[in-house]
Amino acid sequence: MNKKRIGIFTASLDDEYQSTLWSAISHAIAKRGFSSISFLGSVLGSPVASEASSNIAYRLANDQNIDGLIIISSSVATFLNSKDLREYFSAWANIPRVSIGMKLPGMSDVTVDSEPSVSELVQHLYTVHNRRKFAMIDGPPIHDEAINRKQTVFDTLTKLGISIDPRLRVHGRFTLDSGERAMEAILATGLSFDTVICLNDRMAQGALNVLAKHSINVPDDVSVVGFDGIEASRYTQPPLTTVIQPMHNLGTNAVAILERMIDGGAEEHVVLSSSVTYRESCGCAPTFRFDSSITQIPSYATQAEERTINEFAHLLKMKNPKGLIAQLNRAIDTTIAESGVVERWHVYLAVIENLVEAEDEKHRTMISDVIASARVFVGERSSRYQASKRVALQSSFETLRTVSAMLAGTFELEALFANLKQGLALFGITEGYLIEFTQREGSARLLIDLSWESFEKESSTLEFEYAHLLPEVYKPSFHKGRWILMPLVHGSEPLGYLIVPSGMVSPALYAVLQEQISSSLKGTLLLEQIKSHEQTLIEQVALRTKDLIRTNKNLSNEIKRRIELEEEVMEISAKTMERIGQELHDDLAQHLLGISLIAASARKSINSDNGKLDSSLEQISRLLAESITKLKTISRGLLPLEKDEKTFAKRIEALVADTQRYVKIDITVDADPDFEIADGDRALHVFRIIQEALTNAVKHSKSKSVLIKLERNEDEAGQVHLQASIEDNGVGFAKNIRKSALGLRIMRNRASMADAILDIQSSPEGTRVSVRLEE
Repeated sequence: MNKKRIGIFTASLDDEYQSTLWSAISHAIAKRGFSSISFLGSVLGSPVASEASSNIAYRLANDQNIDGLIIISSSVATFLNSKDLREYFSAWANIPRVSIGMKLPGMSDVTVDSEPSVSELVQHLYTVHNRRKFAMIDGPPIHDEAINRKQTVFDTLTKLGISIDPRLRVHGRFTLDSGERAMEAILATGLSFDTVICLNDRMAQGALNVLAKHSINVPDDVSVVGFDGIEASRYTQPPLTTVIQPMHNLGTNAVAILERMIDGGAEEHVVLSSSVTYRESCGCAPTFRFDSSITQIPSYATQAEERTINEFAHLLKMKNPKGLIAQLNRAIDTTIAESGVVERWHVYLAVIENLVEAEDEKHRTMISDVIASARVFVGERSSRYQASKRVALQSSFETLRTVSAMLAGTFELEALFANLKQGLALFGITEGYLIEFTQREGSARLLIDLSWESFEKESSTLEFEYAHLLPEVYKPSFHKGRWILMPLVHGSEPLGYLIVPSGMVSPALYAVLQEQISSSLKGTLLLEQIKSHEQTLIEQVALRTKDLIRTNKNLSNEIKRRIELEEEVMEISAKTMERIGQELHDDLAQHLLGISLIAASARKSINSDNGKLDSSLEQISRLLAESITKLKTISRGLLPLEKDEKTFAKRIEALVADTQRYVKIDITVDADPDFEIADGDRALHVFRIIQEALTNAVKHSKSKSVLIKLERNEDEAGQVHLQASIEDNGVGFAKNIRKSALGLRIMRNRASMADAILDIQSSPEGTRVSVRLEE
């Protein structure tokens, strides 16, 4: 019988909730000897172009490459309700499926009953800490889990005679930055509150950051609580009170159910319990971790941990503690592999101590001595584990800096192969495949196989149906082990995908590599396209020149005009190459140098200043993200216009949305609903003129606002006139700008090719560029 191959859908691995679940699933799959493919898409229904296009990853999964599917629905469904999800996932109805976090019709599910814990937490805030003025950072409006948690909060408060002012309830996206924005919005109301209930831990982290920035003390002034129980919640300032989900058990149960379904079993619906962990953020005193009042095994304990707890208790009852510390050491190794939370063994030791009833004073002394030794050992193992994680993370960031620098200047396929092979090898990745989508529907080609000794240009033209993920010749080796499939996209354009083995120290690094490789691939493909077009134009000029020589008609003037055309083509191409190289060298290279210096600072501070390390590493992560954005910005002006069902106005709106991600200028689009340019080539030229004018406005005009208008008018004779214009209130063109400047020449040439009239008016009060054409 063939080994089972499991597919996993997750929206991201740079989110701790998803990465923890993913690690639990992967661990359970590996224990069973199955293989797996993790499809790293994004949130469904996202308004962000790059996130929406990343969901092509999910469409690559089918019954030809997986036997069953696990969906982390609670994260994938940020913008969709259960009805929308059922419709979306109906495409995989022929594959056994298990949903984690949400109940979806037609598939098995593993969910958590959060109602008792959420209600307990709200009552705790009311009765123990005397809180009466509640604010809430809610989840996405139609997210089923967020709705259930919110309703439990409302129902509990209603029973206590309390309501939340609607102005103190703000929606977030389950992300740290959305929590920060929501907290700022709540503070901006000026209303009084003494509690902030956040519907997940990441948003609670954001709320804590903002409250600290405004010098609002937590918990003296305001209590803050979260939901999920991610590891980071233990290290916030102050430590976060939260509802803990048994994430390891969610993952292991999902794998077990899916295995039974693949073997012919029926749907299953498993509900796990949650629990509250009280820490300082709600107002509770610091918890003594050896609390002897704990008498029951927590719900988050794994099956292996439960067995070990009972075995330890039995050994102590039998007065046979020999070898217990060695056994504890092995148990902690298992906990690290499964969840990484060593500190929970402090709680388990309290449970063990309470499970054992001493027969006499001598027995009681022996138990106390053994438990005390075990607690010291757990503390030592926890410190060693955290230190090893910090060292590994530091090393990973240093490696990432090196890889980013290598890929940032790569714009040729052979160089991309060499740098990608060398860079991924630094992470211990020596296998992998880079795939590009082709123009033919359902088809792709293998660009790079990391096992090649050198770049094989002929092999890189091998096309195949991407339903198989890889060419048939790779099937035997690819159907073993655990793999990560990352979509490579640039804005709204899917480029292809990268397949590598899983196993990075930090799952979040996959997302950073995905962005970096996407940008490098786009630059490489773009440069190949420019070179191809340049060569085609040169060949056309040469052919036309030969024709003119043969016919001997208007020879002198025509040859002169063709030579001028050839020189202009060469100049435009050269200027384009020069702009790419200059901006990469002057902008991105200096940016990466800054990252290098910060990484060096982080390395020096790792043993002496953990707070400084956290700040440095956070800055590294932010600067890397900025580097990627800068690289995308450089190539944005050269992208081809996609030929799909989008209207011209929608394309302009997408351009504006993309521009506003990196500039703080008010950009308004006023579009006539009937405005449309039927001819694709004319539409492309007009779009590029608006794009060039918008780039000039945001970079050079010092404008505070930009207005883009798309107008459609019909004269008395029934002739339709279209006009696209862009106007800013900036400083106008510099006096040294020549009419023959490259940007203006390109705009005039495009207007001519679109059979349109270009008008440019510029003064110290602003600039207006308009394109007028007849339909």
